[in-house]
Amino acid sequence: MKRLAPLMLMAAVALLTVTCSRSTADAAFSISPEGDSAFVYHSRGTQGRLSITAVSDSLFFIRHYLADTLADTWTVDAPVYRFECGDLNADSVPEILIGAIRATRYRPHPAKRLYILKLYKGQYIRPLWMGSRLGLPLEDFRVERDSLPHMVHTWERQSDSTLVEAIYRLQGFGLKFVRSLTPEPSPRIGGIELLNINHYPQPFILRSSPCREFGCEASHFPS
Repeated sequence: MKRLAPLMLMAAVALLTVTCSRSTADAAFSISPEGDSAFVYHSRGTQGRLSITAVSDSLFFIRHYLADTLADTWTVDAPVYRFECGDLNADSVPEILIGAIRATRYRPHPAKRLYILKLYKGQYIRPLWMGSRLGLPLEDFRVERDSLPHMVHTWERQSDSTLVEAIYRLQGFGLKFVRSLTPEPSPRIGGIELLNINHYPQPFILRSSPCREFGCEASHFPS
């Protein structure tokens, strides 16, 4: 028992350190929506604002403000159905998620896509993930900001037109499937119910070269 006491104390200290680190990280960053077209964030003592403005049905400007100063602008030359922001990698710098309706080089029919932009050096808007496709055709998405890192919550359409919900997280250069939020009926064979069946049998990472499908040729890159 005497030998176990120091080990238990060390474990308690380690747990307290991890908890405090997470609390500090949460306190260092916060973000909140401002209507449907802007987000205000606080990061390491700096206030920023990310907004989207429609010029026409197929032309939008994303603007990044630091305090009251315009830091950068990004152009989206497609209809936008969703604008979201969140800290997807828990580095206290927000990512920008754009839902745009576009055709691509390999998929000529316009469809709902998802693109992720980052704030390079905390200031300049740059492409992060332009893969756009998920496991199934995308209908909509949101950012879940309950805890860090923030997660991407999607609604995707199966071949029979039913909607399924899933959670993804950012991992390196791509989105990694975390779990399904849609319970599926378990198939039965001979009256025996088969468990652990869902529409994503294996976790996977979606990868694509930056700008292959969207953005670079039509977007503004500050020098």
